[in-house]
Amino acid sequence: MGTHVSLNPGGTTATLTVDTDIDDQTRPDLEAAAAALPASVCDLTLDLGRVRFVDSAVLHLILAVRECLGPDGGRLQVAGLGRQPSRLMGLATDLWPEARWEEYLPGAR
Repeated sequence: MGTHVSLNPGGTTATLTVDTDIDDQTRPDLEAAAAALPASVCDLTLDLGRVRFVDSAVLHLILAVRECLGPDGGRLQVAGLGRQPSRLMGLATDLWPEARWEEYLPGAR
């Protein structure tokens, strides 16, 4: 359980696959995995397809992962959101629209 990182041969695209629920206990390790990505990564997929439960820590994780993509932004895609994580992201979209959480909901792209 934890994370797995896949990096494309050019080093600009990566997938961070999470294999554990996301809460305040697991978030630091997940953020550390994102921070350890090479600076060349500008296109990152956060694969949450194996995650069954998240709490608000997932919102902090997404913000931290966005920061790892550098000052120029880069592209972050969240894939595989299940029912409960999608529901939390939907609530976050309603409560904090300025954070643009809807970008990470299924069908947003």
